[in-house]
Amino acid sequence: MRRLKNNLSRAQKIEFIILIVALVLALGVLFLLILGKGNPGSGSSDRTDMGAVKIALLNGCGYEKIATEVKEYLIEKNYQNLDIISWRNVDRDMFIYDKTLIVEKKDEPDKLKYLMGITGIKRRIVAWDENTIEDFYIILGKDYQKYFH
Repeated sequence: MRRLKNNLSRAQKIEFIILIVALVLALGVLFLLILGKGNPGSGSSDRTDMGAVKIALLNGCGYEKIATEVKEYLIEKNYQNLDIISWRNVDRDMFIYDKTLIVEKKDEPDKLKYLMGITGIKRRIVAWDENTIEDFYIILGKDYQKYFH
């Protein structure tokens, strides 16, 4: 079998290889930019383009000063975009919550993903109220240490 002769000079081969490497790098950067913009909130816990996530911490388990303790914990962690509006006992002191949960007060899916990502809380309920300041309530149940320790 006869080999085909390569008519490219050594300099032309090097230029060709450099061109191929540059194209591959450019495509890789483009891919990363598209991937980053096309999937907001996927695992990213330092979102800066969605605005502040306004939350209220509610003591739903009855342990004394838990909402204050969790507020201090979150402040110490210095999460970006987290604005703690209030911390108090649940209304009427109904300390019946065994499980910690997020109450959605506004329809904010990106903010919800961010909040769930930084806290690890998966349990949530919807009680939309566009007249409230907070985007979400976090009702602290008896398992609060699972999320805030």
